Amino acid sequence: MPVANIHVLAGHPRPVLKQLLREASMAFAQAIDAPPERLQVWITEVDPGLYALAGEPADEVLARGVPRAEAEIPLIRMALMEGRPVATLHRVMADLSAAVARVLGGDPQRVRVQIDHVHPERWAIGGVPASQARAAELARRAPAASGS
Repeated sequence: MPVANIHVLAGHPRPVLKQLLREASMAFAQAIDAPPERLQVWITEVDPGLYALAGEPADEVLARGVPRAEAEIPLIRMALMEGRPVATLHRVMADLSAAVARVLGGDPQRVRVQIDHVHPERWAIGGVPASQARAAELARRAPAASGS
C-alpha cells in the first residue's frame, strides 16, 4: 500500500528522473521495511510557470540565473497505513529527503515531506479492506506502534 509522489519542477533530464525513481523506491522500501514490489513511487512534474517561489513564477526566477537546486523545493507526499512507529516515519522522511537531494543535486533541507496516514478500513487491496487483507501484518505492527 505504501505510495509516494515526488513533486518537482519540470525540466529535469529524463535519466535523472528515472534514477530518482530507482533510488527513492529503494530508500522508501528500506526505511519502512517493506518489499519493494508492495510500494509505488511516481514523479509529478510541475510547470515552472505555474509554481511560485517567494511569490514569483519559477520560470522567471530560473531565467534570472538562479540555479535550479537553489530555487526548487521538492515535495514528497506519502500515503502510509496507520500503525508504523514514529521512528520509522522519521527515518522515511530523512531517507527520502536525502535521496531526492542527492539525485537532483540539491540540499536535503529544501525537501519537504508530508505523510498521510490511512486507516486500514479505508484502503482496499483488490477490493478487500487492508484491515482484512493485511490483518496479520497489522497485528505485528500494533505492539511496536503503541510503544512509540
